[in-house]
Amino acid sequence: MKKRICGIAVLVLTAAFSVYAQESNPASDFTFTERNGEIKITKYKGEKKDVVIPQNINNLPVTSIGQFAFEEMQITGVVIPNTVTLIEKYAFAKNQLTNVIIPDSVISIERRAFHDSKIKNVTIGNGVTEIGNDAFGNNLLTILIIPNSVVIINNYAFSNNLITGLTIGNSVTTIKGGAFSENMLTSVTIPDSVTTIGGDAFTGNRITNVTVPKSVNLARSAFDAGVKVTRQ
Repeated sequence: MKKRICGIAVLVLTAAFSVYAQESNPASDFTFTERNGEIKITKYKGEKKDVVIPQNINNLPVTSIGQFAFEEMQITGVVIPNTVTLIEKYAFAKNQLTNVIIPDSVISIERRAFHDSKIKNVTIGNGVTEIGNDAFGNNLLTILIIPNSVVIINNYAFSNNLITGLTIGNSVTTIKGGAFSENMLTSVTIPDSVTTIGGDAFTGNRITNVTVPKSVNLARSAFDAGVKVTRQ
């Protein structure tokens, strides 16, 4: 009986800790604007380095993270609520993040949104359609899955990481210049949905041969010189 009571107590304490750990930062930790019944966070001014962005402020949904809102704040963790649809340029750049989860509510991630932030793991939600220039450049990513919702991967979006495993979703049509350059890929599968691959998209990797559908408009410099490219 005592063991059972102790076990229940542990479960209750664990649950309480979990709830506490996910408690949102107060609205006073942010500057924000209100427009058309929605909230945009424009600046983080709190002291916590592990940030939980609230779903609502003043009973209105937080739908966007403004440009430069968390840039160089030395945050080590962030929870983005599933009310957010837009992450603007430089929003989380130059931080100490390790793991990032982009919720399914997010549609667009703008340029350099997570640039140079020490990120090792990222989960990109199934609502994202476009990933901006250099959005995740200069991080520490090793395994990357681009969900089927993504259509456009912009210039240098994932350049200068440590990517060894890459899955490109079957809705991607455009892989722009330098998108996956300077990584550690040894192979890549290009889905049939892709219509354009820009210059230097995969240069600076360890790829020796690759198959690219004939329908793709392939820049001559998309892969390193010496890579055997088969069109079929």
